[in-house]
Formats: sequence, C-alpha cells, structure tokens
Amino acid sequence: MTLAALLGISFLGAASALGYEVSAKGVRVIDPWTPATLRLPIGNSVYLTIVNETGAPLHLTGVRTDVARESTLHHTLVDGGIARMLRINEVEIQPRETLKLEPQEMHVMLTELGAVLTEGRTFPLTLIFREIGEVTVEVMVERATAQQPRPRP
Repeated sequence: MTLAALLGISFLGAASALGYEVSAKGVRVIDPWTPATLRLPIGNSVYLTIVNETGAPLHLTGVRTDVARESTLHHTLVDGGIARMLRINEVEIQPRETLKLEPQEMHVMLTELGAVLTEGRTFPLTLIFREIGEVTVEVMVERATAQQPRPRP
C-alpha cells in the first residue's frame, strides 16, 4: 500500500497552471506559494503541485531552502476535531499523476525562518527526488490570509 493510500492523499489526473511552472527532469512544478509571515519566530507552509511526466514512479524524499533552518514534508490529519501534523519521509508519485500540496493537506513545513516572509517576495525551494535528483523552483509569498496563489505575470 502506498503512503498516498494510507493517508488518503488526493492525486489528480491533471493540473491547471495559474501562471508559474517549472518543467525539469520529467516533472512539472506548478504555482509554488506560501502565505506571508507577520512575525518571528514562526514556521510556515509551502504549497505547490507536482506532475510526474515520466513513465516511472518518482519518490519525493525531501525539500531544502535557505529561508528556514529546516524544511520537511508534512500531512495535516484531523481526528476528533483536533488537527495534527504527521512528518512524511517520502511520497511516491506514479507516472502521469499529479500531487497537490495544499492548505490543510500535505505541505512543505518551514521551521525557524531566518526572516519574515513579506508579500511579493520570492525564494528558492529545492525538491529532492530519489530518481532524478534536485529540481529548484521559486516560491511566491502571498498575503498572510491567502488560501491559493495569485496568477503571476
């Protein structure tokens, strides 16, 4: 059984870009974004969509950025009205499948930010895949209350 099946993660067959995407090494990463932070010290979540355009499964094994001391994959679980985060070591993305990291679901967790993330700023985030290595994207900082990214020019 895959991690996706265990956690009930939704994989979609197609994704629509709102304005920013990076295609590299057989993956397409669409609209990486995070809400602005208002103060330090605080953690933050990053959301994005990953499309596996290869003919083989890919395993997302980690993430890295210079804006936080630690970057990890998490999934939010709600049990009896109480939300908690489960750290994920690896996510399998089947060929031609789409993995959505979104609010209240799976996300990248940034802890111990080095500076406040202000709206309109971007920063690099590196996705680490077992099979293809690293893919780096630019994360857009949206308003603090955002629930989705704005279209980019």
